[in-house]
Amino acid sequence: MKKLFLLGLCFMAVAGASAQKSLVKEVEGKSKGFDADFAKARTQLAPALTDAETKNDAQTWYVAGTIEFGDYDSQLGKKAVGQAADDKAMGQALVNGYEYFMTAFPLDTVPEVDKTGAPKLNKDGSPKVKTKYSKDMAKKLAAHYNDYASGGQFLWEAQDYPGAYKAWSIYTSLPDNPSLGKDAPKAAPDSIVGQICYFQGLAAWQAERLDDAISAFRSALKLGYNEQALYDYAIGVAAQKQDEALIVEFANEANKVYGDSTSKYLTIIINDKINHEKYDEAMTLLEQAIAVSPTNAELYDVRGILYQSQKKNDEAQADFEKAVSLNPDYVKAQLDLGRVLYAKAVAIEEGAGSIDNASYNKLREEKIDPLLRQAIPYLETALKNDQTESDARRLLRSVYYTLDDEANLKRIEAM
Repeated sequence: MKKLFLLGLCFMAVAGASAQKSLVKEVEGKSKGFDADFAKARTQLAPALTDAETKNDAQTWYVAGTIEFGDYDSQLGKKAVGQAADDKAMGQALVNGYEYFMTAFPLDTVPEVDKTGAPKLNKDGSPKVKTKYSKDMAKKLAAHYNDYASGGQFLWEAQDYPGAYKAWSIYTSLPDNPSLGKDAPKAAPDSIVGQICYFQGLAAWQAERLDDAISAFRSALKLGYNEQALYDYAIGVAAQKQDEALIVEFANEANKVYGDSTSKYLTIIINDKINHEKYDEAMTLLEQAIAVSPTNAELYDVRGILYQSQKKNDEAQADFEKAVSLNPDYVKAQLDLGRVLYAKAVAIEEGAGSIDNASYNKLREEKIDPLLRQAIPYLETALKNDQTESDARRLLRSVYYTLDDEANLKRIEAM
């Protein structure tokens, strides 16, 4: 009885394996053609992807990938004739199809045999092998090369950012994929691939894969894609990573390309030098920039900040006034001018030391209060701008409190 029982178990195991393999072949036959029920085929094949007897069989993953590409092609055909299609599902099908084929490639080895059934050998004595599905998979992937660019867009619009990143990664890497061999598609021009690398970086950023985002932005730059937005996003991602060296690196690169049209990158570079107390280097850069663009209000504002960081408030005030005169709408300069006037008033008060009330009142009347009143219109202007409102409100509260201006103090505190 024991022998019969064990034999029965063996028969059941063989039958189970045979059933799974038969299922794969059955699904393969049903998943061909534009009218195939790809959703049903996917469901039917799912057990074979994890079954011990079929998960290591190239055919299983070949069929799985074929289902995905078939589904994509079917929906693409519907779009071509104006019928509704699921863009997100199309993008996912492309990604899934690629991943299934990549699983199948290393499994796709069939031993070669001679007429007697004996294995053929290579010169080194190793068994000769051939592939059964690789050629078809390589051609199918190559045929869908450009689809991965649009597939990434489908997934981006569906807010599937990891999926969009993957689709665009496939697009940028497929021409160099060794599994495709001679059937690999010819890469698109660098200008196009570079832009897709940029999109890939945006998707990685949205997916909070910050290192991948930086890597993609670098790839885009290497291919010559250096739009200003790329630098801005790269700097933003570096800031999220709290990587100051990386921020400055991208600012330096951006400043080489766009320094003539904006000083925001130079500002980052200068601030970094100020933070590291490299004042002479910062001043040299600013002097060079001002010599090239003498009417650039931002440059004078940055130099004013540099002066103020060295406690040279008179020089700072002169530069902030110059910036405001060049561009009255530049509210940051308005804020900075109001701030340095306030700082000068505070410095006078702190430098007074211990003096009698009469002397202090005279100092207030002749020097401190006039500086505070001089600061008010600039700070009030900065108060009207969202980017400078918070700092302006804080300074105005202190100014009006010091001047005993109760009405304006209440107005500021009520904001």
